[in-house]
Amino acid sequence: MQIARLEMAVRDISVSGHSWDDVCARYNTWFQTTADDIFESLVDKSSIPNDCLYQSLLKLWNKNGSFVEVFSLTNDNIFSTLRHQLNESKPKSILDDPRMLLSGVEWGPGEKVRAKATILNWMLKKSDNSSAEWELEFIRQALHSNRSLPQGMKVFAVSTRSYKDVLGQVLQNNITVLFAGFSLIILYVIIMLGRCNMVEQRILLSLLGVSVIGQSILASYGLCFYMGFFWGPLHPVLPFLLLGVGVDNIYVLVQCLDNLEGRQQMTIPERIGRTLQKAGVSITVTSLTDILAFAVGTSTVMPFLRSFCVFAATGILCLYVFEIFFFLSCLALDEKRIMTNRDCCYRPQKNWKPNSCSQRNVQKTVFNKYIIPNVMKTPMKVFILLTTLVLFSVNIWCVLQVEQKFDPIWYLYPDSYPILYNDKLNEYFPKYGKRAAIYMGDVNFYEDKAELNELATRLESNPYINKATLDIWYKSYDAWLEKHKTEPENEDEYKAYLLEFLLLTREGQTYIKDIKFTFADGDTDYNITAAQIPIQHIVMNTTAEQVKAMASIWDTINSLNLTKDGKQLVAFSQEYVSWTANKIIGEELLRNLGLTIAAVAMVTLILIQNLQTSFWVNCCVIFTVVDLVGSMYWLGLTIEISTSIMVLLCAGLAVDYAAHVGHEFTRLQGTKQQRAITTLNLIGTAIFNGGLSTFLAFALLGTSKSYLFTTFFKLFTGVVIFGLFHGLLFLPVILSWLGPAAPTDAASNINVFTVPVVSQNGIHLDHLVTTDKEESVCINKNAKRNEEMHTAVTLEAREGEESETDALSSQVLSNS
Repeated sequence: MQIARLEMAVRDISVSGHSWDDVCARYNTWFQTTADDIFESLVDKSSIPNDCLYQSLLKLWNKNGSFVEVFSLTNDNIFSTLRHQLNESKPKSILDDPRMLLSGVEWGPGEKVRAKATILNWMLKKSDNSSAEWELEFIRQALHSNRSLPQGMKVFAVSTRSYKDVLGQVLQNNITVLFAGFSLIILYVIIMLGRCNMVEQRILLSLLGVSVIGQSILASYGLCFYMGFFWGPLHPVLPFLLLGVGVDNIYVLVQCLDNLEGRQQMTIPERIGRTLQKAGVSITVTSLTDILAFAVGTSTVMPFLRSFCVFAATGILCLYVFEIFFFLSCLALDEKRIMTNRDCCYRPQKNWKPNSCSQRNVQKTVFNKYIIPNVMKTPMKVFILLTTLVLFSVNIWCVLQVEQKFDPIWYLYPDSYPILYNDKLNEYFPKYGKRAAIYMGDVNFYEDKAELNELATRLESNPYINKATLDIWYKSYDAWLEKHKTEPENEDEYKAYLLEFLLLTREGQTYIKDIKFTFADGDTDYNITAAQIPIQHIVMNTTAEQVKAMASIWDTINSLNLTKDGKQLVAFSQEYVSWTANKIIGEELLRNLGLTIAAVAMVTLILIQNLQTSFWVNCCVIFTVVDLVGSMYWLGLTIEISTSIMVLLCAGLAVDYAAHVGHEFTRLQGTKQQRAITTLNLIGTAIFNGGLSTFLAFALLGTSKSYLFTTFFKLFTGVVIFGLFHGLLFLPVILSWLGPAAPTDAASNINVFTVPVVSQNGIHLDHLVTTDKEESVCINKNAKRNEEMHTAVTLEAREGEESETDALSSQVLSNS
């Protein structure tokens, strides 16, 4: 009786004045409304059933839609009717056959019949605007009403809109967590960029630096939407990609500024000029390689992936532009503030002296005293190289074990009602796999009878189709013609008998939903404009089976030789979208990764300008990507759309960790060992902070119950760990042994550029800045006089002094 009460509650649903009778699909739903007059001229309309389409066990008793007889049934009546219907040799239509609706049927003593589960299906009109609201109320009535159920009875339900509704909840709930991670990054940037005193703190600069990400988001999103690209469910992660890349570049710029020797004796323009001269190529390499990595992804055949890559590439380009122009300007103003001893509110601090605690850089101290000396010892170098080779070898095997598998339902919470329904459906109705259909357009059913019968035969023998659910309308029509010993002599007779079969026979009326007619105005002649063959696959749990099943349907369709040219048949299912993605995603990922690595190699070679260093930088990227994809095997992840996007994204991030080290190593003087040590000393902490910032953006997602966001957490954690390992450990070690030699001709490494300094009395002074000498030359560019005036300005004498880096190099050399 509980089933009857549930069905009554569903029938009584009314939303905005629209009841079940208004939104349900009917037998004649596919007929155009203009055909009513045609029906009246052909048959009595009362003889044409136009009931709502649904499947329910109760249809065995409520013939007229009334539940009075149902509630008066006794157990003996129910068992007797069920036993008779289940033993009936002549199968009913799919809509009325009780065998399709029961699971685990057991025959008890006497007339008793037991079943473990039953299923009810209600079908709605796609074109009705009220269907979506009606579905929402249906879920509330089925799952969240106060209806009491007998012990052991449970109700599971799902609707067409359920997936999108629950996915929206997942994204909304986890976006809050993502923005909490955003706050963590801002706090970390504030702590790491400045010092803990009134003047040298950089709170405002940190906020302005993070605002660059916001500016880039607005600019890139507006540009992409203007170009017509769409927004997808994975696009909300883009701000955190830009945050990771942008904060990394900010750390490098500020670190290079802080590392300038004789900084206090330089003017503000010279400080910024030298900072950009040292860090400009480095952030250009990382930004350009990231842009190219995603630009490669735009060539994919998958629109979703193409849109994501366009948004990402455009965002990183805007980020690079804003960092060069906006952030560097803010950095110059902040340096001027610090130089004039002003606090964050620009209030002057007279007689200010920094406290001793604020002058200690604990992180750099740890790097210089503990990490760098130990890493650069020979035993540790050997250990790092062996670890790299072992990781690479093991993960190559793991890469070959990673499956290509995807189901959109994974994106939902494990305890969400669509997943619970799906689990129970697979448990109790294992033969009921995903639904699909073969749609037929302009087909001549009379002329192509033999080919269509061949199609039916091959579908019936297809091992991936549930035979019990296969019910083809034209096969039943042929059987009806044979039963009445009728053979149409031409196409007109074929269509005339078909109309009679569909409208005047009980067995034919079931198939009205599978055919769409177009009637000529004022005429009884009609055309079959479209038809369908509904199919249901068996349950398939592997991607290989799903791809084979889909391919078998398409092979069957393509083998037909129809009389009319063109592709008249097509197979479609919502599930085919994900199955097709599973089929091509592996090939797309390999192609995109290959092109990305090639683009990275080209850019690093052009900008670093050293073949040997570029080779090892690219090795770091390859090692990081292989280790990341290999770790997916141990983490239980598969190759699918979201993981493929994140692998491409991580390939771009992996460049950031290695390119900075490679570029810095190439431009330094000294032995290979000294240059490796100096490189870690100068930018090691900046790279580490960039990686840690990327991790902090997604750290809170580790607590999420969503597959999508826990996948984000796992992969971004992996790229930070592997990227930092190869960039900060493997690359300096391998360069200290197999890196390029330092340039022998010092003059060839002098990079001269001018920075405007001051303009007084018509005289404009520019600083000529060189990389190998701590001196600058002022040039008189008086517009009225075509003369040059050179004035040598000595910034600071350092001969005989031993820098911190030189001392550190001596310490490591003596220890090793």
